[in-house]
Amino acid sequence: MSCKSLGRISAACFVSALTVSAEPDADAKPARHVRFLAMGDSPPFRQEIRDGVRYELDPPPDSIPPRQVIPGFGKETAEALDLRLGRISALAKVPAGEATLDLRAFGQAPDAAPWVSLKTPASGDFLVFLFRNPAKPTWKDAVSLIVPDGAAGAPAGTLRIVNLFPLSIRIMWGGETVILPAGKTILRTVKPGSEIPFQILVADATGSMKRYYSSSVTQNQGERGLVTIYRADGEDPRRPLKVAMLREPVPPEPPPSSDDKKP
Repeated sequence: MSCKSLGRISAACFVSALTVSAEPDADAKPARHVRFLAMGDSPPFRQEIRDGVRYELDPPPDSIPPRQVIPGFGKETAEALDLRLGRISALAKVPAGEATLDLRAFGQAPDAAPWVSLKTPASGDFLVFLFRNPAKPTWKDAVSLIVPDGAAGAPAGTLRIVNLFPLSIRIMWGGETVILPAGKTILRTVKPGSEIPFQILVADATGSMKRYYSSSVTQNQGERGLVTIYRADGEDPRRPLKVAMLREPVPPEPPPSSDDKKP
């Protein structure tokens, strides 16, 4: 899901060394996966001129999330994943049941404290949102929010709205009005080819509702959508609230994996 579309939303899998039985196994479970989505603003472009040549400067430390992260579950670690603002990462495999997921920056010492640590859901695929702590000035102290993912958690024909903004917001969805608190999500159905009016309002200092976003949502057959509402964390943002709309085709459910058998 990396196709940005305003108004109108590969794989780091482990290959099992086990031999797949010729007969179906009733105890086999589908593999679970996690993806990551970092939301925020890139720092201003910086450059310097050396000997008449312009050179782009690296962003200030901790002004963006790590460019690559390594998911780990205890002593097990997955392959490094690219992490880019506003782009969903590739897949990483997740063990069955609840577990602690430690996310470390690529090159970080294995015995150092993880960049982000969280508890995984007991079942199903999931997507981890990563964003700045509103009380902190950098990505060093990032926080996370988990939402269901995969064909079961985010089916085709649905759109999930996620509020990463630190305040409750009012959503006008077609003819429906929804108050969505900070850190909460809602799932709505989108009929393929339809166009649904969509607005976001937030109370100002006087208590009056101010409209920050107005557009419409549409999806094709077999697609799902994701609307992320987040706090603008750039330098002197014109508006405190931003909206990212993504959509992607829904892949089929993976077949049962032999390495997920019960012991």
